[in-house]
Amino acid sequence: SYLHHLGITDKEGKVIHKMADKYRQINKYLEIIEGLLKSTKLPKHINIVDMGSGKGYLTFALYDYLVNQKKYSATVTGIELRKELVDYCNDVADKSAFTNLSFVAQPIQEYDNNKIDILIALHACDTATDDAIYKGLSAKAELIICAPCCHKQIRQQVKGKEQESPLLKYGIFKERQFEMVTDTIRALILEKSNYNTKVFEFISNEHTRKNVMLVASKSIKKNDISKIDAKIAGLKEAYAIESHYLETLV
Repeated sequence: SYLHHLGITDKEGKVIHKMADKYRQINKYLEIIEGLLKSTKLPKHINIVDMGSGKGYLTFALYDYLVNQKKYSATVTGIELRKELVDYCNDVADKSAFTNLSFVAQPIQEYDNNKIDILIALHACDTATDDAIYKGLSAKAELIICAPCCHKQIRQQVKGKEQESPLLKYGIFKERQFEMVTDTIRALILEKSNYNTKVFEFISNEHTRKNVMLVASKSIKKNDISKIDAKIAGLKEAYAIESHYLETLV
């Protein structure tokens, strides 16, 4: 099975001890996906793009779940900068006979196929998350699923600026607060494009304690853009933020 090819299980199909956390993360992820798909209107054939797919654990799990278990007709593409990971993943996809799963070595910004029904970006670093969200928005994806990490862009912008809030006196709180502000503005920008957004906990990977997942699903109801703009402006003013990278893209 793909789990064995990816080094998560041994020959007998037992989970390798040091991969237990990864295995748990995969199961939690599939549970989340299952819930999201129930409430999403998808075409007969689903195009899924996973941006910043890394070693592909979650990309393979998603493909296996959708195509082999749930019998959906789907094409899954993983986008990853590191060519050695892309070659490795394509090799495992071949060995697993996952015919509609492929990986491409390129930067997220260069991905130019507008056929995206579900866009996924898990732990894409800093503004790579925004690049991915923007691709999803441009393609009018039904579902955008991201677990943002390394929120540097806003934090670097506000370095050395006097912050009013006593919450921002301590470095560690400051960091968490700016993560929350970054992701809240992302959610608001998605709402401007008529997506419903929710944020909840997702098991983080071993390199990061970032464990927030931001999900946006396309909605038919029209959101009040001027109201949302006012909220974004209020947040930027409160935290002395000049611009959020995603705003500049949109």
